[in-house]
Amino acid sequence: MELLQQLTKKKEEITEVKNGVAVNPIDKTNQASVAYEDSKACGGRTPNLKASLETLYEQFFTKIKADGFEQQQLKQPYITETESLEEKLAHKEEEIKKVTQEQDSLQSQINALHQESILAIKNPETLEEIKPKSNIKLWMGLVFLIPLSAYIFIFYISTAYSAFFKVFDPNISLFHTIFEPKAIERAFEAGWMEAGFVILIPFVFFSLGYLIHMFWSQNKISSYIKVGALLIITLSFDVILAYLIDQKEYNFNKTPESPEFTISMALESPTFWLIIFAGFVSYFIWGLVFDMVMIENAKRDTMQFFRKNHQEKVKQKNKLLGKTKQKLDNLEEESETYKVRLKELACIIEGFILPIQNYKVFAIAYLKGWQKYIAAELPMGQEEKINLLEECGVVYQSHIKSLDLEADDYQNKIYTTVL
Repeated sequence: MELLQQLTKKKEEITEVKNGVAVNPIDKTNQASVAYEDSKACGGRTPNLKASLETLYEQFFTKIKADGFEQQQLKQPYITETESLEEKLAHKEEEIKKVTQEQDSLQSQINALHQESILAIKNPETLEEIKPKSNIKLWMGLVFLIPLSAYIFIFYISTAYSAFFKVFDPNISLFHTIFEPKAIERAFEAGWMEAGFVILIPFVFFSLGYLIHMFWSQNKISSYIKVGALLIITLSFDVILAYLIDQKEYNFNKTPESPEFTISMALESPTFWLIIFAGFVSYFIWGLVFDMVMIENAKRDTMQFFRKNHQEKVKQKNKLLGKTKQKLDNLEEESETYKVRLKELACIIEGFILPIQNYKVFAIAYLKGWQKYIAAELPMGQEEKINLLEECGVVYQSHIKSLDLEADDYQNKIYTTVL
């Protein structure tokens, strides 16, 4: 800019012209002497002091405004900040351009997915190419799932009967303590209620397994919490069955001196852990196989499989698009902040800076010279001198206040070209 080029020129002496008369630039070293002579010329009158201070400020203001070298020194921090911000803004604009391209690409991909979905609905036969060519996983899963289901059915019927209805015999083996081969027959002998309880209890576990599969397939945090809760419920039920069977066996064999059966004793019992592993671990494996079979079976329904995969893809793309938009908004906000600051800096550089603390040094020196004459030579009484000196102080404070130069917490006063 032309102004910045002018600011870099060598410092020159400035001569002010007032009412057609050349006035030498102000010099802080002789302000007290000048003020002494001015005060002497007008008898120390305060109206003259007020006018002299205003003239002093105008001279200082004009000199600083016209002094290109000093203005360059004062504006250098703002020029440096401008250069730094311009570099940051250039990088930020490049980043915005890149993120905008990412956003456009994601939006195009989402639009393509929607178009693909519309075409699939109109032409279902086009989905045949995504249909699994081999059913080996499905059949292998069924091969494992059917015997596992039979095992789970037998296990829970037997353990439920042993835990709630069986009378233990000390002569039977550990295996027959846990498993009862004739559980259904003996349950019917005990009554229809007992038989119904024993026969239906495995279906509770199968239902829990189905619920676990359904919740797990929803891919939601709340669904995962529900899956965890169902697994805890299943494990808790197995623990109760194992505890009841182990307790019955212990109570049947205990003597009058034997302590009461406790949880800690159950945790040390092989029977307790055998029931847990034979039950819950087998059930957990059954659940994994069941989930795999259900997934492979869903793939056979090409439309359902396509919709599920399509919805998942769209969901992931929308999630990425949302993050990209947020990132772009943040970058644009930062870029706008840089632009606003650059405009402020441009106004400062185009304007000028007044070092107000320097002027106050001039003004105080002038006041002291004015008051020195009053105190030393002005022919009047002591009390009148004191009053006049105080009036001079008031005039000075009023002068400083009128120029808004009261604050001492900042060095410079900035006059911008645009307010």
